[in-house]
Amino acid sequence: MSSNRPDSDTVNKLQDLLSVNIDSQKGFQEAAETTTDLSLKQLFNEFGQNRAHNAAELRQYIISAGEKPTNSGSVSGAIHRWWIDAKQALTGNDAASVLTEAERGEDSIKHTYEKVLPEIIDPHARSVVERQYRNVKDTHDRVRQLRDASKIRNPRS
Repeated sequence: MSSNRPDSDTVNKLQDLLSVNIDSQKGFQEAAETTTDLSLKQLFNEFGQNRAHNAAELRQYIISAGEKPTNSGSVSGAIHRWWIDAKQALTGNDAASVLTEAERGEDSIKHTYEKVLPEIIDPHARSVVERQYRNVKDTHDRVRQLRDASKIRNPRS
């Protein structure tokens, strides 16, 4: 990063992205812990590790800008994780339900990146956020494909 520090508005946007990555990582971790489908468990762990990497990268950038990074997710993320827990308890942790909720969470993180990205002017921060957005979008699309395929296999979901 150059000696010019990003403005506080950019740092605030990066804090927002950090929060949603924390939410997403926790959501994938919880989904991995509750699903009985071993391939989904492995995939959710991988996706969670990707989100943890994003969060670490954003933390480092925020620290290098002279700010203290957040250590928590958003309130809406906590509510979403509660909903996943409640739905799984009601549905017996079936793959289609878990994937439906995971896709809902992925919609949220994807939309946050889409909202923030055009507002980031700092070239280095923008490069980081663009790369992370591509990863987020790929994960979103993969989860949606898996959800759609699981509904075909189990049309009652």
